[in-house]
Amino acid sequence: MTKMFKLASLTTALICSTYANAEAPVYVTGGASAFFFDTDVHNVDNGAVGPWVGLGYQIDKNWAVELDYNWSETETDTPSQFDTDVSLLSLNGLYRYAPVGQNSWIAKAGLGQYTLDADTLGEEEKFALKAGAGYEHYFTSNLSATFFYELVASFDSTVIESLPSIGLKYQFGQTTSKSDDMTKVDNSNAMADADKDGVADSKDMCSNTPTGVRVNSQGCPFDRDSDGVYDYKDECPMTPNGVAVDSKGCRKEEPKTVSVELYVQFELESAVVKQRFHGDIKQLADFMKKYPNSKVVLVGHADSTGPADFNQRLSEQRAQSVADYMVKEFNVSSSRITTRGEGERNPIADNSTREGRAKNRRVTTTLEAQSK
Repeated sequence: MTKMFKLASLTTALICSTYANAEAPVYVTGGASAFFFDTDVHNVDNGAVGPWVGLGYQIDKNWAVELDYNWSETETDTPSQFDTDVSLLSLNGLYRYAPVGQNSWIAKAGLGQYTLDADTLGEEEKFALKAGAGYEHYFTSNLSATFFYELVASFDSTVIESLPSIGLKYQFGQTTSKSDDMTKVDNSNAMADADKDGVADSKDMCSNTPTGVRVNSQGCPFDRDSDGVYDYKDECPMTPNGVAVDSKGCRKEEPKTVSVELYVQFELESAVVKQRFHGDIKQLADFMKKYPNSKVVLVGHADSTGPADFNQRLSEQRAQSVADYMVKEFNVSSSRITTRGEGERNPIADNSTREGRAKNRRVTTTLEAQSK
């Protein structure tokens, strides 16, 4: 009876505190749970089913903290059976893998006081860890069903129990509704309320609120996460403060800069594109097809062998050869390609060596685009 009194008291406290904080992200939950005992540790009957209640606070769209009280009655598994009360008062942290308001798997862990009261045999109290996982299924935006399977273990390993549970959860928050909390209006009175939200036009700062949308005392819809998007339009209702959002109230994806580079080598005094660079040029062409607004500048180079004016013309021919290859092989529009030659002016290797000169006979480019 003492345990039942505690349970009733906690239930009453939960309901009262919830209504007192009706505009905070508070929820109440409760249902049935069963204690399955480690028979090597306890001489009590298994599968003791009893009620449980909880009070939670939704910190953000994924994290919550919850105070739970589980209670049940069983009997000792001895020749003289004694009525035994078992209870667990615990404070838990919960992490949900989908934002609040969506069906989701949930991880749950906490610390609590475990009590086993075997009547005349005495009472045993232990601090215990509790951990497990579960699933939440929403029926409406406020009402959901929960299913959990948890393990309970004391620090000295004398308490090892499993604790499956099923329950219902009701999420409080916005409570002022057009339909439920309308201000009584005397139709003979001159106080007009054009959008019928219960707030007189003279005080209504949002005079065209759609029918059925919850409003505050100023006649405006709620915006619980203060992101500038009213809750009835907000598809991501628990966006963190300061995060840029789109018209649906969801985090904006910032554009990213992506790039591709090209390096094509040529034989001595040649402007012919070698087949082994086909794949490199294709990669550039595919990039341009993916980003149709992009344009490329192909820059040709030569080594220092021969006269400077000859090397200048050769570098221009090399750049044009790569451009023609892109147009012919990959159907890239010539209007998107610009070419130029820099002759022997910008070597990337030592022209006094054979290997260095080979590296300098090249066409290069770097192309960037903005990816959403």
